[in-house]
Amino acid sequence: MSDDAKDLRDEPLFKGLDGDHPAAAAAEAPLHGADLFAFGDEAATPVEAPVEEAPAESPAEAPAEAPAAAPAPAAGRLPEEEKRRRGMRWYVIHANTGHENKVKRNIETAIKANEFEDLFGEVLVATQDVTEMKNGKRSTTKRKFFPSYVLVEMIMTKETQHFINSIPGVTRFIGGTQLRPQPIDSDEVDRILGRMTKSEEAGTLLEIPYQVGDSVQVIDGPFTDWIGVVNEINHDKGKLKVMISIFGSETPVELDFLQVKDV
Repeated sequence: MSDDAKDLRDEPLFKGLDGDHPAAAAAEAPLHGADLFAFGDEAATPVEAPVEEAPAESPAEAPAEAPAAAPAPAAGRLPEEEKRRRGMRWYVIHANTGHENKVKRNIETAIKANEFEDLFGEVLVATQDVTEMKNGKRSTTKRKFFPSYVLVEMIMTKETQHFINSIPGVTRFIGGTQLRPQPIDSDEVDRILGRMTKSEEAGTLLEIPYQVGDSVQVIDGPFTDWIGVVNEINHDKGKLKVMISIFGSETPVELDFLQVKDV
């Protein structure tokens, strides 16, 4: 008996079987190929494993079609979700006073020239339209409510930090440290952007340079040259209610804020 047969007979499957038992005989015979799949009474006959047909896939089990690829964003401005996914945050940089718009243009030009559009989002100078009185006339101007500062949406790396610092007119990043600038909070960003959007939607903001209790002189209308005291201010309409003494009695007169001047 071969050593292999002895080893097999020592296994629990063959213990207690004599040499005449078919299984014992099978243990003495070398096992080849398909013989490995048959034991017992039909050990001498190779058994061909039945081929099972794969069950038909039910509609519920059928693989779902791959979703259509999302359309690529148009060149230029990235969607907000894509910016967040890429890790873009808002940072504030200090610029030379009076050169904020020039610095903004320099940054945008440099981004395009270096093909850094995937690292930068928007560049903003926070402004709003303000109507004010200049030389007795109504004048509308764009006023910066963060003078000397420019907001940049970007992915902060050593490369992009050096890139911004190398732009003419940029002095430094605001917040954090020199080596690691800190982005501004999302709430602050929403407040700034909301203020700009509100100004655009509501039209120009009327800035009234007077307060309740100020003495003013009427310079237009039937009460020209009369002096009164500001009693109420309507910022939405740009109107003042001025108390004027008429025949010894304090009378409220509604005037456009451009119809008066400081005394």
